[in-house]
Amino acid sequence: MTTLSAGRAIHSDENLSSIAKAARVLRSLAEAGGSDVGVTSVALHAGLPKSTTHRVLAELMAEGLVGRNGQRYCLGHAWFELQSALSSSEWVRLVEQARQPLARLFERTNATIHFGVLDEEEVLYLEKLTARGGTVVPTRVGGTMPAVRTALGKCLLAYSSVDVIRSVMSKPLPQVSRGSIVLPRVLLQQFADIRRTGLSYDVHESQPGVLCVAAPVAVDDRVVAAVSITRVYARALAPTDARDVLRTAQEISEWLA
Repeated sequence: MTTLSAGRAIHSDENLSSIAKAARVLRSLAEAGGSDVGVTSVALHAGLPKSTTHRVLAELMAEGLVGRNGQRYCLGHAWFELQSALSSSEWVRLVEQARQPLARLFERTNATIHFGVLDEEEVLYLEKLTARGGTVVPTRVGGTMPAVRTALGKCLLAYSSVDVIRSVMSKPLPQVSRGSIVLPRVLLQQFADIRRTGLSYDVHESQPGVLCVAAPVAVDDRVVAAVSITRVYARALAPTDARDVLRTAQEISEWLA
């Protein structure tokens, strides 16, 4: 039996649209990893009242997006159809082309490997490779993080349009650890360094103990993704990490060309 951990605090849902409520419920079911979960667990994880969650589940069941097994719920059969359509998307093709180079990078480094794209001002993780029993890095395939908090995201932002960078700079930079960058001029200098060297670093910025180096993946001189090596609770990145991530990014770029 699967029980989801509590997510958002439960509060009045008057300010949430029907789509937002449905999205919260579906994300809760997705994070159950394919297991059936009860309505109380879904409500706690989604941060919605139980009565609202029950109604949303019923409406999603009518559309085939949610299935039911007794008093427990899971993602429904309609997702197979949606997944089939997704298989032809650009992001899926990116992952397919990157999979072998990423696997070789993982074998060489035995570190956590991420592959992602920029989705507005967040980095979206398309692939993650990590050693079984290794230190847990709080990321997941399909999950997102603010781009300014990660080496992967900063790498993607550095090659973004002026409008995207201006939008990022117009908001307060989040301080999530003692190493977080909170001064816009420092971040802008990092962007310049990334464009000059092709390497982006996270030194205890996203969370204490995390070290990361990332490099861009480009097609026709347009950066479409990035790949990174992450080490947790290490004194430093391995001497070959920068070279290895650059080589892998170049290899993926050549596969995509």
